[in-house]
Amino acid sequence: MPTELTVRDHASLFALMVVARPVTNRELRALAGLEITAAVRRRVNQDAERIVTRKHGAVNTHQLTSAGRTWCESALVAGRPDGAKFPAGVLYAVLDNVGQYLARSGTKFGEFFQPDVEDWIRAVYTELTVRRKPGSWVRLSALRPWLKDLPRGAVDAELDRMIEQNDVQLMGELNQRTLSDEDRGAAVDIGGEPRHLLRIGPA
Repeated sequence: MPTELTVRDHASLFALMVVARPVTNRELRALAGLEITAAVRRRVNQDAERIVTRKHGAVNTHQLTSAGRTWCESALVAGRPDGAKFPAGVLYAVLDNVGQYLARSGTKFGEFFQPDVEDWIRAVYTELTVRRKPGSWVRLSALRPWLKDLPRGAVDAELDRMIEQNDVQLMGELNQRTLSDEDRGAAVDIGGEPRHLLRIGPA
């Protein structure tokens, strides 16, 4: 485990490891109480690009690269760094047990740490509506670029499943003349009907 990295750097990499998908600082603060700062990116990427940051409009998302995943996989079984005390020492002890389990069971790193597609969709919806009225309608054409790392079929299947939940609605645009080619291409077909708009929240 590189000694030049701080405990904060380690925690940032581990947080991205657990989420296993692009994530904003807003979501990281809610999930793990931290954010990926420019200083963190500079340190963890000094000898290999472990975190990639991409722009989505005015918002940045952060994600582990293959080098970042390799670092985390090695760190899981590297043990507690010298000088790591409570509470960080507890974190490393837990992670070491996870790493040992993966090694004993033959479970691959990428099989254990996988993104939750519903959480991903809900997180993107939140980002797209954060400055709007709660429960606003969002076009799927705005949602899909955030989910481009997922197969189209996986997103469609999850949307089809989510519509059964009380707080999720998908509907077709009533005024078809307002639809762009992107809107039509982003639609999900449910029950033979193209749905262009998503709303999450109380009806």
